[in-house]
Amino acid sequence: MISFEFKTDAIPPDEIEVWLDEEGLSSLLAQLRFLADAKTEHIHLMSDSWGGNHLSSEPVDPKNTLIHHVKILLRSGKPEIRGS
Repeated sequence: MISFEFKTDAIPPDEIEVWLDEEGLSSLLAQLRFLADAKTEHIHLMSDSWGGNHLSSEPVDPKNTLIHHVKILLRSGKPEIRGS
């Protein structure tokens, strides 16, 4: 189980909680290993209801708002400057 949740009762509301069980931790580490081994430049983690199988479809904390899609991108080289 992996669950990314927006903590709605935080003040200000700018906190994300990541909940994992042992299987979820292993899965997340495996996905991050793809990035570390340069097998991909990004990974998508999605809930079942969004067509994935990595993220929980129910929040662990019912007060939180569930995040159904997490995209993790690997940035390499010099940062791109936008708008110049």
